[in-house]
Amino acid sequence: MKTIAIGSILAIFAVMVVAPAFADHASVDVSIPAGAATPGCEETNECYIESEVTIDVGSEVIWSNDDSASHTVTSGDPKNGPDGNFDSNLFLAGQTFSHMFEEEGEFAYFCLVHPWMQGIVIVQEAHGDDHEDEEHDHEAHGAMVMSEDGSIMIHIDSDVPAEGEEAVVSVEFVDADGNPIEHVNFEVTATQDDQEVLAEAGQHAHSGVTEFTTTALGSDSPLDVQVTILGIGLPDDDPATWTGPKGEAVSASVVPEFGPLAMIILASAIVSIVAITARSKVIPRL
Repeated sequence: MKTIAIGSILAIFAVMVVAPAFADHASVDVSIPAGAATPGCEETNECYIESEVTIDVGSEVIWSNDDSASHTVTSGDPKNGPDGNFDSNLFLAGQTFSHMFEEEGEFAYFCLVHPWMQGIVIVQEAHGDDHEDEEHDHEAHGAMVMSEDGSIMIHIDSDVPAEGEEAVVSVEFVDADGNPIEHVNFEVTATQDDQEVLAEAGQHAHSGVTEFTTTALGSDSPLDVQVTILGIGLPDDDPATWTGPKGEAVSASVVPEFGPLAMIILASAIVSIVAITARSKVIPRL
């Protein structure tokens, strides 16, 4: 296994890159991926990607049909049927459907043709001055880091740590042009004050952002998040056939909030590569 810790320059770059993502009334893209018309995608919540999105009131969600079959985006659920909030009707491969959400709430939806396909849009009131007294919000701040060979950019996001609360940690894999990389196999862990609060092995990112939730945190101390790339390939394939970087771990820390606008993610300041073989000890080379 090789460990890459990214320096503070990348942390500054990450803040610059991530900041525009928090504009009010933004649009969010959701993909209907290839193969969604065949049962099975519901097992990994990948019939819509992402199957759950959170937006502010006044924001728009745009669904794109990236499958070869026709689909619908219909509010409601398969058990109770449509609830009348929105309905795309049948739209073909390559087409899109959008809806503006003007009220708070949770809006479940599904495909009338393929009812195993289900998703949800969570609409929250936009953060404003009247919420300054809230102890914790769930805006994420992230670091963009790179694999050693430069083929994978990893965007690690996390809530600001708050004592007694869970934190959402998200991981996204993209190429140098910002395009999602499909079928990345990985592990993710998070610790706080040397206590493990998240450990997820054998994870597979079909595409888009994958989110995880920690246990309740014991303090406001930084979260140390580590993502280990295991390789690129279908999870059912022999890992020996996976391509791309293998065994690289990237870490970043979340600094507690010091002020309303002072939430930052810092990458580690030490760059090291650790070589491991079956017959040798771990030998760090700085």
